[in-house]
Amino acid sequence: MGRSPVKPVRRPGGPEVLTFLFTCFQPVVLGLAGILKESPMKAATRKHPYVPPQTTTAPSPPSPPPPPTNDDNIFIDGLIQACQCRQHAPTPSTVATVGQLYRRAQRRNIYNNGRQTRFLHRASTVHRPLLGAPLSHDECLSMVDYYTEDYSTQATWQNPDRTPPPPPLIPFPKSTETLTLEPQPTLPSLPPEPPDDIDELSEPRECSAVDRLVSILDDPDCTHDEAWTAYSAVRSPGVAYLTEATRRRLLQRLATIQKKGKQPMFRYLSVVDDMKRLDIPLVESEWNSAIAFAAHCFERISAAGVQAALLLWKEMEQQAKVKSGNVTFNILFDIAAKAGKFVLAEMILKEMEVRGLHINRFARVGFIYYHGLKGDGGGVRRAYRDFVEAGEIVDTVVMNCVIASLIRAGELSAAEQVYERMKRVLRQHTGRRIPHLDWREPRTLGRILNRATRQYKYHPIKLQQIREEQFLAPSRHTFTIFVEHHATHTGELRCIATLLSEMQELGIPMTGRIFVKIFKGFKHHGGVRYTAWTKSHLESVWDSLLNALDQGLNEGKPDKWMTVWAVRAFATCCSHERTLQIWEELRTRWKARVEELEQVQAMLQNILTEAVGEVGKSPRKTYV
Repeated sequence: MGRSPVKPVRRPGGPEVLTFLFTCFQPVVLGLAGILKESPMKAATRKHPYVPPQTTTAPSPPSPPPPPTNDDNIFIDGLIQACQCRQHAPTPSTVATVGQLYRRAQRRNIYNNGRQTRFLHRASTVHRPLLGAPLSHDECLSMVDYYTEDYSTQATWQNPDRTPPPPPLIPFPKSTETLTLEPQPTLPSLPPEPPDDIDELSEPRECSAVDRLVSILDDPDCTHDEAWTAYSAVRSPGVAYLTEATRRRLLQRLATIQKKGKQPMFRYLSVVDDMKRLDIPLVESEWNSAIAFAAHCFERISAAGVQAALLLWKEMEQQAKVKSGNVTFNILFDIAAKAGKFVLAEMILKEMEVRGLHINRFARVGFIYYHGLKGDGGGVRRAYRDFVEAGEIVDTVVMNCVIASLIRAGELSAAEQVYERMKRVLRQHTGRRIPHLDWREPRTLGRILNRATRQYKYHPIKLQQIREEQFLAPSRHTFTIFVEHHATHTGELRCIATLLSEMQELGIPMTGRIFVKIFKGFKHHGGVRYTAWTKSHLESVWDSLLNALDQGLNEGKPDKWMTVWAVRAFATCCSHERTLQIWEELRTRWKARVEELEQVQAMLQNILTEAVGEVGKSPRKTYV
């Protein structure tokens, strides 16, 4: 009897499906879990590669975890160390490389006081030898290369002998039409009418005053205020009692000033007006200084300043019959560009081309800044490339102009890249101490480099020797540019703290201008909720400023704008009582003249009046 076939039992397929899916996707799941588990370790390995030990010793115990993130420590420690006096700074055993502090702050998010680096300029009294060759022509050109640019490719410019020269920076019109000026009202006469009884120096008082003036003017370190005080002691008009050489030297001392303003303008133009009333001729350099003073009578060059400068230029050429040179047109071009009169600037360049005037070093630097004012980053790069192709010598002043122009053109990342390349050049090509120059020395150096380029144009060996002596390291002005931008526009307090730390590492002392920029940042970004510009940070800046004033650091004395912005910052972030305390402290330390003090009180009248009226009442809300 045959056995019937056994039918297989049908089981639900759910467990089989789950088992099949788990078997298939198990490698994928395990691989994904391994990636998620080991990615942080791989990232840490990339940032901090493991170096095997040289000797077979017992492994050291694990280091404690880094401290938690503390933004206050980064800012306060960086500010304190940047303001530290060079004579009292501690000297550790090693000198960290440039940029090491910045990378350490990014990696650990905190700055360690125990690893403070000493100043480079105090490392040795003897200059260290060069670490490499000076910058070549191609390296100078690559300093500002950034992404893709709107001019020829980089490969084309690497072979200048086989490619046509670059087009001119600004194509001059071919028309021979000259720049004409409409008659405008004349400027008011500042000094009184000269007396009719101008005699010889018969009185002993006049002789002693003139002798004292001559002795002060002969001093090479004579300042603008000293020259004006000595000249004011001579009976008006004082130029009538001076020799021609003394008059020239007087105008030169009065024109040499760090920043042009209203008061220096009135002083210089009063002497010029005295000379014109007495029919004493002015030379071209004196007319140039008068034109520059007339335009810079206010904080910013306005349309009225441009008009006053053009009127003096017209008087110079049409009445005094003094021919304008390239320096005159450089001044006029700079005035028109900074005032935003770009059409007028083009007309001035056209007039230079018509008269056949050559473009010198100062004009080419002005072209770089001109394109920055127009917001043209590509034009800034073209102007810099034309500067290098013309054989000019690149120094820190030129690179600072490039950085400021790129920032004005809205390319902050490109400006930061130029700054990083300057630090890399300092490590690779110079390796020497960074010279800290005052405001006079860069101007003198610019005139020397301008003459050297023309004089040694056909002597490449001598020109190369001059290039080897130049520095491309960041200067105080470089850091001031970035601090001002972050304090005014971006509001990135962490970036400012990093810059202050790098200043300390490079041995660059803190200046009063940087304190003013930081106070301005607290005025713009403080006093609101969830901001990094808090009351505690402002108090740390104030303590650092007092330490800098006590130590007598460079440019660390109170002035007009430091007082104004410090009071405004505390009025924004702190109480009324604290604002009045800051005002009293600054007024005590500031040795100001009566007119300057009255001017500052007028600017701060609303703040001080409100603070005095609110003292004793309920304090307003502040953010720590």
